[in-house]
Amino acid sequence: MVAAFAWISASLACAQAAPAPSPAASAQASFTVRLKDLAYVQGVRDNQLTGFGLVTGLAGKGDGAGSKLLQRVVANLVTSFGVQIAEADLRSRNCAVVMATADLPAFARPGDTIPVVVSSVDEATDLSGGVLLQTNLKAANGQVYAVAQGLVSETAVNGVATVGTIPAGAIVEQGVSAPIVTGGKVSIVLRNPDFIDASDAESAIAKAFPKAQVSAVDASVIEVGIPADKSGDPVGFIAALESLTISPDLSGKVVVNPRTGVVVVGANVRIGKVAVSYKDTRVAIGADITSPYYGLGQAKNPFVIADTATVDDLVKVLQDAGVSSDTIIEILKAIDRAGALYGKLVVM
Repeated sequence: MVAAFAWISASLACAQAAPAPSPAASAQASFTVRLKDLAYVQGVRDNQLTGFGLVTGLAGKGDGAGSKLLQRVVANLVTSFGVQIAEADLRSRNCAVVMATADLPAFARPGDTIPVVVSSVDEATDLSGGVLLQTNLKAANGQVYAVAQGLVSETAVNGVATVGTIPAGAIVEQGVSAPIVTGGKVSIVLRNPDFIDASDAESAIAKAFPKAQVSAVDASVIEVGIPADKSGDPVGFIAALESLTISPDLSGKVVVNPRTGVVVVGANVRIGKVAVSYKDTRVAIGADITSPYYGLGQAKNPFVIADTATVDDLVKVLQDAGVSSDTIIEILKAIDRAGALYGKLVVM
């Protein structure tokens, strides 16, 4: 059973002290990254495309011979080529009705190629090796922006044979304009909204371009007015913006995945004064080991960590004690419920 208890004592002890934080941890706060790696220009985005098509040549791995959907799709297809056939006469298992999807990137131009994902919508068991016939890919507005066709050469992740990919399988027929400058302003959008990062980005831009009007609208958006001397070269100005560097605030999240046992810890996450018990192991953060209340003296594996401990410190101690990943995740959940995890716990 896992338990987490809050207390007031601030004294420290050293039964089995956790390793001191690496010097690299303190240096991490001073590292810098380019603004383009933290943010993007508003208006620069992908657009989702979807189409309804037919994969052929599946050698008996396609939809069932009695599939009404397949019969109708094939009948409509051959009719478009001037061949009349009744739906009931179709008995092929070599075809599969599929949905085709793709992402149209910003600034794509007619003639560019993009990858396509196809997925079965009926009874097909394996799409690999089949050929997607010409399929219109539409956006949410109903317009066709690309046309897909080609060999389904790769099955999807985890070997799911009813989903496949066609590298460079669609040709862009219509591009999408991206309005990056509006009213003489460019809006920079942080991928992970954060007030500290937004303020730092505002300061860095204002310092680099004193003539520009810069305003952090909120934790996500920084509006930048293009200076008069840069108005004739907005692309160059945006490139200069993206090249600026800032020191991002350290993450305050702990992300855990119970299915895989993966724990990702932000460097800024601290743990308050708690005691954690698991079988013969007891870990106390900021505890007085001499106090019998916490039972550290009776534990076979007592650990004491300074009251400035991070989640990473705790995880290392638990791993050294032989605690499994699943149990470590449950301990982190318990600490979060006790209100002693000073960050955000995200369970995937």
